[in-house]
Amino acid sequence: MFPAALPARRLVRLFTGAFPFMHLIDRYILRAVATPLILALCVAGMLLLMEHMLRLFDFVLAEQGPVDVVWRMLANLVPHYFGLALPLGAFLGIMLAFRNLSMSSELDALSSSGASFGRLMRPVYMLIVLLMALDFLLVAYVQPFARYKYQEIRFDVTSGALGIKIPAGEFVEISDGVTIRLGEINAETREARDIYLEREASDGGKTIITARYGSISTTPEISSLLLKLQDGRQVFINALGDKIDTLDSDSFDLELDLPAIGVFRDRGGDEREATINEIVRYLRAEPPTAELYSDYKAGLHWRILHPLTFLVLPILGVAMGVTGRRRASNLKPVVGVAILIVYHEILEEWGMVVAAKGELSPLVSMWGVFFIFVLLSAFLYSGSIDQARSAKVMSRRTEETVRIAAPAADAAE
Repeated sequence: MFPAALPARRLVRLFTGAFPFMHLIDRYILRAVATPLILALCVAGMLLLMEHMLRLFDFVLAEQGPVDVVWRMLANLVPHYFGLALPLGAFLGIMLAFRNLSMSSELDALSSSGASFGRLMRPVYMLIVLLMALDFLLVAYVQPFARYKYQEIRFDVTSGALGIKIPAGEFVEISDGVTIRLGEINAETREARDIYLEREASDGGKTIITARYGSISTTPEISSLLLKLQDGRQVFINALGDKIDTLDSDSFDLELDLPAIGVFRDRGGDEREATINEIVRYLRAEPPTAELYSDYKAGLHWRILHPLTFLVLPILGVAMGVTGRRRASNLKPVVGVAILIVYHEILEEWGMVVAAKGELSPLVSMWGVFFIFVLLSAFLYSGSIDQARSAKVMSRRTEETVRIAAPAADAAE
């Protein structure tokens, strides 16, 4: 058994046991759906995060930022990727559950006992309503704050708020009139070799500092650069350049002022960083001719449509999961996943984009795509149910006992 299935099954048992008012058939269906749903969520979420984690490591190391920033950035990406994996996980859970029931003839047994498909989907919709509420909280409130925090951390890495960036072997102007070059840098100990520093004085003079070794750090508020140099020399040149003084030292400390770090922008410049309450407040306060009005309007409709999609997932999941025991179709699950992915891509990459540009009303570009998805799912559901019923009737006919009457002559003898 897959190792992740054990904690998933325990979680499902705890969940189903929390509702004693549910019938035995409801608990059975809910357990059959919830187990693959939890597994699909875990696998999809891990794959998405691991794919982005590699890019974050490359970005942070290139900017010479601390490695722990990667985990902070990943934590703020979890709501985004969880919102992507939740619809797919719900669909896969429902589809795989009903496919297993069909292949094992349990669906036929449940139907023979008088349980219709509508009755079997009742516990499924109980779970879907909970997932829809969770998804609404994610897209309406959690994701805007997480996205803003992610962008803020990214800004801190690139602006030097988490440590100044000094690449090895390059001349870097760290402030007005101060240029530094480091020959080699130990990323773990923050020690450098072959240090060269040039600082211009206010009177036009110049100070050149060289050192064989040195450690580099900053003050907690990143306002000054602290250098602890060893085996170094200081060369003082006056403004006219006709007088030069030198000073050799075994070790000396040097503090350099750093430019003030920029402050990250306030949240809300992008509709994706605004909660649904802030979007409604903006649309009420601003005229339709405002610059971001169409963008915010498209964002409002998307925050409504994304949770509503969960109401259609059971219909599509059952349509792609129910199959004949003797003629099992392996293509239906692939088609179902493809339909769901294409729907989300069209809704977000086309419907939302043209609505944000003001080229089409969201009622046409976004709600139109949603209603096509609903009609297609209902059509596939109807066809799949009819096919399952026909297969059940044919199965009964082939399994019926055939009695052959004996000939009259033989009977007389």
